[in-house]
Amino acid sequence: MKKTPWIIAAATACVIGVGGGGTAYAMSNEVTVDAYGEQSSVRTFSPTVAEVLADQGIEVKDTDLVVPGLDEQVTDGTEIQIIERRPVTVSVDGEPQELLTTGSTVADALAEVDYAAEGARITPEPATELEAGGTDVDVVTRKTVTFVGQYGEDTFEVTALTVDEAMRAVLGDIEDTDTASVDRDSVLTDGATITVQRVREVARTETEKIPFEKKTEKDDSLYEGTTKVKTPGKDGSREKVVSETVVDGKVTETEVVSEKVVTEPVAQVTLEGTKAKPEPKPEPKQEKKAEKKADKKAEKKAEPAAEKKSEKKSSRSSESSRSSERSSAPAPSTSNGSVWDRLAQCESGGNWSINSGNGYYGGLQFSKSTWLAYGGGQYAPTANQATRDQQIAIAKKTQASQGWGAWPACTKKLGIR
Repeated sequence: MKKTPWIIAAATACVIGVGGGGTAYAMSNEVTVDAYGEQSSVRTFSPTVAEVLADQGIEVKDTDLVVPGLDEQVTDGTEIQIIERRPVTVSVDGEPQELLTTGSTVADALAEVDYAAEGARITPEPATELEAGGTDVDVVTRKTVTFVGQYGEDTFEVTALTVDEAMRAVLGDIEDTDTASVDRDSVLTDGATITVQRVREVARTETEKIPFEKKTEKDDSLYEGTTKVKTPGKDGSREKVVSETVVDGKVTETEVVSEKVVTEPVAQVTLEGTKAKPEPKPEPKQEKKAEKKADKKAEKKAEPAAEKKSEKKSSRSSESSRSSERSSAPAPSTSNGSVWDRLAQCESGGNWSINSGNGYYGGLQFSKSTWLAYGGGQYAPTANQATRDQQIAIAKKTQASQGWGAWPACTKKLGIR
């Protein structure tokens, strides 16, 4: 039977197809792909590792480790391995170093950079799992540092990143105000010598006296030369808050932070007399009669032949008699225990013949001018030379003119006014 052309063509195509398939199979490669621990075998016509992985739908991250490299040619039997790597930043005493590690823990990352962390402080802990998105590892090494300061010089072994951290770790009583010879926030270097000053601000409260002022007022009810305290003075007080800067135990600066008046002072007001003093009263008639009697007696005793001499002697005798009579001139009697005795007890301790030495005399402490102004001269030049009754007689005249204010302190104390 004769074959038709289409049968021949079909047979020819079949033969060619079978022969071409064998050739194509021979041109492909069998590859093993290990992606993150999962293995598979594939036959591929792709020439490079990158194309093989793309054909398999495997997305490779920039941080992944691909062996062989993505640009490498594949051959039959090639093993492609994709290993996940994690980004890690290792900072040793503040100096950062970035790396990609195939390890799973902080310890693995440190081993990869060949860092021996003996005596160091590692954060986070070495056994901590690394995060896929990245992990920061801080390493602070152990250092030797010498501190010089208030308590002398000492050398320490300390695991600290900064000067401040080392100061707080080994010196103990450190505050934010304390200073160092290098910046406290700077990174501590091994073998450093640092001078420290302890600077403290200490606040204290103190009370200060405010002296009272002294004022005077004129008063026409008081005689000239006399004074009277109208309002006693009283000191006030002020409270101050003081801040002291203390460096290594010594005060170097003092500043008043605030102050307030706690008690206002009371000014002392003293009255000054402007009233004119009265003229001295004339001597009593009794004294004049005594003088006349003395003159008559002197005249009777005089001899006619010595009349002139007798007159001179009589005159001297008369003057002596008047002086004697003044000191013994009678005064109204006042009973013991009277208000005047109480007043004298306060003024002079009851000593009627005292001379205080300060310009005041007698039991009631008369000044010489007051004593004479109210007629005391008829008894004695000063009050202390007169009797108790004579002093009281002049005191009554003084009280009648000036009131009890002539003895301000004692009359007030005794409740007389």
